[in-house]
Amino acid sequence: MTPASAQSPPVSLARPDSSLVTALLVTVAVLLALFLLLRHVVRRHGGWRRFRRRVARELALTRRAFGEPLRAFRRHRRGVRALSRHLGDPRSGLLVRRLLDAAGAALDDVPGAFAYGLRAGPRWAAVQIAARGLPGPPAPWEVADGLGAQSWCLSLDDEESLPDAAPRAGARVRPLPVAVGVADDLCVHLDLAAGPRMITVEGDAATRSRLLQALAAQLDRPGSGAAVTVADGVHPHYRGEPLDAVLRRLEDTPAAATQEGEAVGAALTVVVCASPTREQSRRLSALTAAGTVVCLADGPAAGHSWALRVNGRGRVTAPELELYADSAPLGRAVASVVRADRRRARRAPTRQGPIESAVEPRTAPEQRAPETAEVLGTSALSEIGRESRYPATAPVRTIAGSDLLSEPATARSRSTEASSTGGE
Repeated sequence: MTPASAQSPPVSLARPDSSLVTALLVTVAVLLALFLLLRHVVRRHGGWRRFRRRVARELALTRRAFGEPLRAFRRHRRGVRALSRHLGDPRSGLLVRRLLDAAGAALDDVPGAFAYGLRAGPRWAAVQIAARGLPGPPAPWEVADGLGAQSWCLSLDDEESLPDAAPRAGARVRPLPVAVGVADDLCVHLDLAAGPRMITVEGDAATRSRLLQALAAQLDRPGSGAAVTVADGVHPHYRGEPLDAVLRRLEDTPAAATQEGEAVGAALTVVVCASPTREQSRRLSALTAAGTVVCLADGPAAGHSWALRVNGRGRVTAPELELYADSAPLGRAVASVVRADRRRARRAPTRQGPIESAVEPRTAPEQRAPETAEVLGTSALSEIGRESRYPATAPVRTIAGSDLLSEPATARSRSTEASSTGGE
């Protein structure tokens, strides 16, 4: 043994740190306490299997709640596209009237039965029928599962198999369908001329006003077969004719002339009003019962009527009619279609020959043909602007339903429209 090796320092082993050991012990104790607490909770909820199912259900509900706004936005956009495509195609409106006429003709042998609603899609359509004892549907109609016992279904794939557009025997007017919303990507229609002809829109104030304006705008479109009269109080930016004056004018119209006009297929008068009184509701009920007019009322009205109830989210329901639809996309869709109609009318205005214009008798604005009233409705926006500038001298004019959804015209757009109208 050398002296150098004898003087080397001894080797020391590392000792465990006391703080590290304490942290490990505390962590183990906390984990053990959490495990015992979780085990106690699981036992109280029926075991591990039920606990896992409940946790999975809560996670699914949380994921659905956070994803619902995005799904609602996509559903809204899809509804706007579907309604715009359906209302913008003239063949769709003709098809709806044809199916309602065909269903009414097939119900001639059933007393008291009539078709009042229709749900249309790209591949098939279903007509809703009111009847005490509905018989089996004739060909090509079918009964589809899941649509209810009071509905007849029809495939739209083959146009040659569609029923003929034969109106029901004894019916004085053609159907007056309007779209009220979408349901399961189907456009839901309601025939306003099928029932009591008084339709009230109830529920949320703002939502029901938008729905009422959308219905009136559809009736004012070209080819709808209706002459729309908007009374005072329907739209906040328009001072319409008082409802009493409208009722007085309609009551003074001879009943024989009205029936004769309906027999030849004249435009049906539609009165759009807001919150009628009990006396006004009684007078409107008498006019609708006589088949003179169709009434759209903002708010409840006394008398026999169809009530469309809409909530703040645009969900419109009528349980007695088996009607459930989403009306939130209807306003944007109808507004886009009305703007397209205006652009189409400005590009291709209807012109009358000098001989035809000299021979044709001049009539009052309420008695004009539907085509003439629709062409004149394209310049209604500029007339509303002139009335707002000169309220004291401008006469009271009946506003059209499509004007309620149009955007306010600026000075530049009014000057442009005036120049284009003068050129035409």
